[in-house]
Amino acid sequence: MPSSMLATGEPRVVVGIVSTNDVDNIIGCLTSLSVSLHQNFWVVICENGGSEAFDRAVARLADADCIKAADGRRDTDPDVSWTQGYARFRLANGGQPLILLKSSVNRGYAGGVNACIAAAGKGPWDAIWVLNPDTFPEPDALAALVRRQMQGNYGVVGSRLLFTGSGLVQTWGGLLWFPLLGRGRLLGYNASSDTMPDVADIERRMKYICGASMYVTRDYVETVGGMDEDFFVYDEDVDWCLRRGSFTLGYAHDSVVHHIHGATSGSSSTQKKTRSRFNIYLTERNRVLIAAKQFGSTWPLLATIAFLQTFEHLLRIGSLRQFSFAIEGWWAGVRGEVGPPGFMRDANGRDVTRFLRREVKTPAA
Repeated sequence: MPSSMLATGEPRVVVGIVSTNDVDNIIGCLTSLSVSLHQNFWVVICENGGSEAFDRAVARLADADCIKAADGRRDTDPDVSWTQGYARFRLANGGQPLILLKSSVNRGYAGGVNACIAAAGKGPWDAIWVLNPDTFPEPDALAALVRRQMQGNYGVVGSRLLFTGSGLVQTWGGLLWFPLLGRGRLLGYNASSDTMPDVADIERRMKYICGASMYVTRDYVETVGGMDEDFFVYDEDVDWCLRRGSFTLGYAHDSVVHHIHGATSGSSSTQKKTRSRFNIYLTERNRVLIAAKQFGSTWPLLATIAFLQTFEHLLRIGSLRQFSFAIEGWWAGVRGEVGPPGFMRDANGRDVTRFLRREVKTPAA
């Protein structure tokens, strides 16, 4: 039994959350985590929004009912491998440690997840549960992920994600993946929340776990590596799972996580005409990067198909503005641009730390 496990055999889990000026949603997420039935966890939040966002998050967390100040170090508290500054808190209900990391740059989702892993360091932990900041896990969500992973020795396990607005299914764990199109398809999308699928069939068909809730074992991280920061945001979950080698993917149907979806980056599937430049640009760019990274010499064909798909914004959605964002992103992928897009830097090359949330309501052309 790993030293990080309790006498009951419960794995110790790092809950990794990436924030970019998203502390209000995070407090909701932490409120949900505070009643988790699986108690052997601690939380690491990487604040990507710069010094002001970090200070604002510290102040908001200090006032939150679900949080209390760290009352001195305990023997069971984790050491934190992070040099850019952090703040310590505890969850008020169970006393689990909460670490808020300060990041000097916007690392994107992939870099933020990797920062959480790096902060956990070489200390005792058995898995990381990657959660979006706009998620609200039910009390059994983490325990169900742990149970399913131990049943099948999976490398990555996904949850049943439900839209907070409609209560319908966003996905049963993950997605199908169509390499020729560079797109995934959500499993169970818009099904009733109480629909009982064939879990074994889902696990056979599923090609990657949705990044909004990914339970990833330490063995997976240490063997496969972390998320690829070239993607910055979007498709980092696809790439992480496609690199899995002999590891398998699992689905924990009893792990129920409610998800606002697109609250930060302007990617809501129900408002296609108001998707942000950020979302469209990186979606199209990263589709080309996936082709180049995963499919070698065939990537020019896949990039050509991706180019043809950009016309969807013009012909089906009817937005010249969105089409221009799509072409811009596609061309960036062909050029091999990685990391944050150029428009996220100012004239001096410094990071624009806001996540473009104020720009997500793009007017239709």
